Amino acid sequence: GSGLPGKKVGTVSDEEWKRMKEEVESVSLPVEAFSLLLPKTMKIIGPEYNEKEMLSYLDTAFSRMMETDGRVVSFGSGKSRFMPSGISYKDGWSELVNVTKTIVGKAKEYGVEIAIETLNRNETNLINFLTEGAALSSLTGASLLVDVFHLMKENEPFENIVLCAPFAHAHIAERTGRLYPVEKNEDVISFFSALKKAGYDKRLSIEGKTSDFITDGSKALKVLKETYMEVYNG
Repeated sequence: GSGLPGKKVGTVSDEEWKRMKEEVESVSLPVEAFSLLLPKTMKIIGPEYNEKEMLSYLDTAFSRMMETDGRVVSFGSGKSRFMPSGISYKDGWSELVNVTKTIVGKAKEYGVEIAIETLNRNETNLINFLTEGAALSSLTGASLLVDVFHLMKENEPFENIVLCAPFAHAHIAERTGRLYPVEKNEDVISFFSALKKAGYDKRLSIEGKTSDFITDGSKALKVLKETYMEVYNG
């Protein structure tokens, strides 16, 4: 299956949304998940937060998602959840917990699952570790997503994958350059082993970069399928 950016789904015109859907349908790939819950200009911590605007945007995004097979949305949105200066961690966390509860409440109206994505410190300053994501999940009723690139970028131990399970979704990319995983290596094997130990049996998206989608896409798919067979059935 494929994924679509949620921020685009929620902000484009009706005509553009129709075109996006037709494009996806033309390649016969079911949309199973969405990335990027919020547009980066939509701030949810500090004085710029506008609940009414956010809820109106989410109504559009979630109602359009209902027209696809996708029911999981990753809540990364590092620029949206960035804690501005002048706010204490206690207040920033408190605001993030309350807004996440609001988002989860709205998502439930549509049968959509929100999966918190932990992001490395180059991308945001709140929820940088899987353990923090698990804490936010337990406080808000949101699910959790594991992205191994962010985990490795923060040198977080792979054992935390087992400790923080369960997960609604998973992402993979290479440690260096966030490239497609086109070669079997220790990182890929360790990630699959940790997912197996965590009892994970759902989908896995490549969230990375490539300059040659056709070549790298087929190589990465082969690597991931082979590693899955070896680790899960071995």
